[in-house]
Amino acid sequence: MTSLQNELAHATIALGSTITAAMDDVPGFVPCGTPAQVVTDALRAASAPKEPAGISEQIGQVRGFVEHVAGHRAVPAHEGADPSALSADGSRLLDVLFGFASSPLASEPSPQLAEWLYRSLGALGSGSDDVIRAMLDAEPKA
Repeated sequence: MTSLQNELAHATIALGSTITAAMDDVPGFVPCGTPAQVVTDALRAASAPKEPAGISEQIGQVRGFVEHVAGHRAVPAHEGADPSALSADGSRLLDVLFGFASSPLASEPSPQLAEWLYRSLGALGSGSDDVIRAMLDAEPKA
């Protein structure tokens, strides 16, 4: 992972953490559609074997969504977590998320899959291995 890919993954974790806070604040709220597409596109770019063109703009787009969600849902904009500093379980969950983003399940995620995606990123942002392991246990299967 290049430094820009690491930065994109970090911003994506921040977005998932911010969306998780919004979901916790409003029971039943699960954004899908555009935010899910932004997240899966970012995860694919962050895990690509070669740094994609336009990655700097993508980082800006993801950070813009963090601010958008925070502003529209009145929740704090989360900072995320540095992917290079994740625990072993956190690294494993990030790898699972990278795989999910490239799978057919991510093409049109159901609200349940979108919630798992956001909450998994939120778990990475929390740094709690217990929460991370719970999200690993809940991994969707194709």
